[in-house]
Amino acid sequence: MKLKFLSLLLAVGSLQAAESLVYEGEEGIGKGKHIVFLANDHEYRSEQSCPLMAKLMAKNHGFRCTVLFGLNEDGEINPGAKSVPGTEALKDADMLFFFARFMELPDEQVDHIANYFERGGPAVALRTSTHCFNGQKGKWSKFNFNYKGEDYPGGLGKQIFGHTWGKNDGQQHYGGNHKQGNRMIPVKESASHPILSGVEMAHAYSGAYSSSLPAGATALMEVQVLNTFDPSDKIAKNKPLVTSCWCREEYTAPSGEKKKARNVYASYGASEDLLDENTRRLFANATLWAMGMEESIKPDLNVEIVGEFNPSPYTTGSFFFKGVKPADLAGWESSIMPKDAELAGLDTENKNEKKQSRTARVFKNRPEMAKKLLKK
Repeated sequence: MKLKFLSLLLAVGSLQAAESLVYEGEEGIGKGKHIVFLANDHEYRSEQSCPLMAKLMAKNHGFRCTVLFGLNEDGEINPGAKSVPGTEALKDADMLFFFARFMELPDEQVDHIANYFERGGPAVALRTSTHCFNGQKGKWSKFNFNYKGEDYPGGLGKQIFGHTWGKNDGQQHYGGNHKQGNRMIPVKESASHPILSGVEMAHAYSGAYSSSLPAGATALMEVQVLNTFDPSDKIAKNKPLVTSCWCREEYTAPSGEKKKARNVYASYGASEDLLDENTRRLFANATLWAMGMEESIKPDLNVEIVGEFNPSPYTTGSFFFKGVKPADLAGWESSIMPKDAELAGLDTENKNEKKQSRTARVFKNRPEMAKKLLKK
């Protein structure tokens, strides 16, 4: 009986290990600290951005980094899935790096997310995290982005990160998403803030959001919309600068209690954005600051990519690498994503005009990426 019970425990442990990805840092400023990355969005390839940052923070700085993904029934990474196994890792997490969109998860998985914020855990959130839940039913329905109740208006995104999605809340697309790139510019008045140490202007492929600065927040970056997708000097003059990144030292926990807790939000962070060193530096600095480790932030903090990084275009519902399991991204030399992984949605031969035009449209502004991916 004891042998059977031990075998069962080992099997459960192996399953949990297969469902999440852990990069074990060895030496550095992060030794003894645990960062959990949660990646589950339908569009901006958080499943590529998060493991890239996790590997970077583990290898270059010694953190233990656990990456949680939305998975399908076969244990494969499925962007926007209705299950994110392993959220119990948040029980001992020192930090949460959060990148999600319109999630609908089992209560037992959301419980751990709620408990993390209830204890006042620090967080860095990217892009669609302001509208991270949608369609959630039952006890966590108040986490939905469109929740109207007075006990938690605007849901988890609004109460933790300062905004939700929608016309009346001030956060909408600003310029042509998937068409117009952006300059991310450090706010001059915040130049001395630790998060901006060594950070210069960055290029982001993510479309801009028309975010207004939440009450009590410090503006860190502003976005200038361009008339081109790639970097250029062609500024969209009809789109004045708006705030694209801020930090705060308070949020409202699920119970309604105010928590003194550091949190940072950036309205970009799609996979292609992290090709820019300044974006990686901003996110690394933000992670350290949120953890209260600002003394470790240096202008030349190592933000080099570890292993290989082969991002796919961000777009709704497709153009992600399918059949990839978390274990396929393990190890310092691994490629994000694997070179032999198939790109879902790619169609260059199908006679179906609708599919062909979709592929052509996605790659229209990405000629170099098209050449790279089409060689696979």
